Amino acid sequence: TPLWNDKGGIYSLAQGVVYWEPPESVTTALQNAVVDPDIAKTLHMYCPDEGLQSLRSALETKLAQENQLTNHQVMITAGANQGYMNCVLTLLNPGQQCVVFQPYYFNHVMAIQLAAGNEGLSVGKCNADGIPDLDWLEQELEKPNNTIQMVTITNPGNPTGVSLSHAVLQRAVDLCRKHQKWLVLDCTYEHFDHISTDKTRFTCFEDEHVVHLFSFSKGYAMAGYRCGYVVLPKKNPDLYNQMMKVQDTVPICPSRISQIAALGALQAGREWVLERVKTLDVGRQAILEALDPLPQIMGGTGAMYVMAQLPQRFETSDQDVARQLVKDFGVAVIPGSFCGFPGWIRVCYSNLDPEECHIAAQRLGQGIQQLCHD
Repeated sequence: TPLWNDKGGIYSLAQGVVYWEPPESVTTALQNAVVDPDIAKTLHMYCPDEGLQSLRSALETKLAQENQLTNHQVMITAGANQGYMNCVLTLLNPGQQCVVFQPYYFNHVMAIQLAAGNEGLSVGKCNADGIPDLDWLEQELEKPNNTIQMVTITNPGNPTGVSLSHAVLQRAVDLCRKHQKWLVLDCTYEHFDHISTDKTRFTCFEDEHVVHLFSFSKGYAMAGYRCGYVVLPKKNPDLYNQMMKVQDTVPICPSRISQIAALGALQAGREWVLERVKTLDVGRQAILEALDPLPQIMGGTGAMYVMAQLPQRFETSDQDVARQLVKDFGVAVIPGSFCGFPGWIRVCYSNLDPEECHIAAQRLGQGIQQLCHD
């Protein structure tokens, strides 16, 4: 029996969720919806395909104040993952490709594979600091008859745990504009930019070829409610009309009760989220220290992740290492090969409260020490 068995079971540093619960305003909004007869009698009904007007209007205000997006349309989706699937099905035609950068978010890749097969993928790399290789992208876009139609960047990054600078993002915007490609920016972790000097806002891009994705799953701790949204430029009205066809085919409409919960979350506001994000500092530092003996570390500046390179002998066996960490040390991580990055691991520091994260970091550190010295 492992020594950890009687000390709290297995601690997960794997799934990207937060340890806190949704704001009280979510519970209040749900309670009010159930007892208010005018609302309660509609909860079982379809809503408009694009979502409740009340939530869309509230999000338009939020986008203008916090993201500097003032000329856009909002479509509510069952989480940002469904929003991304909407983008893939709307923007990619047969024979066209979407760019992702290794290490990538596996759900993005699965969405592309589901819609377009492996041939629909064009995979670039990130540098040692987790920054997408835009020189490579430029070279690919300049090739005659390239089939790239869409470029995906997640910022702050999953799985990289890196916050990208405005200059990097602006170059991606400019490249895609020059070559008439779509740029999809996944902003799921907008509240988790740990290096920004102005946390009251998360700047996005007004350009007509840029689509933004957002989610209530992370900052507002509403992963199970499955509520996100796609933000589409009004300068390109046909884009919204075409995506509505996908929306009507896949979910028909988002859940009414989840949208009511999302409206409640917005009442708590950005400051409510940021206060809780601050509590991650202790766990993040403990995880970074635990991973320090490894050859290379990526991340810690954004989202809720750190990636670390395993010793070279584990280059093709990161899944075995992940199993060993669970079995012998009672701590779970994600193998890097799941993200197209074999020989690495992804560690999440937000799904345990600071005290538990410190315990998990100690276990992880013990496992890393054994890996490095065996």
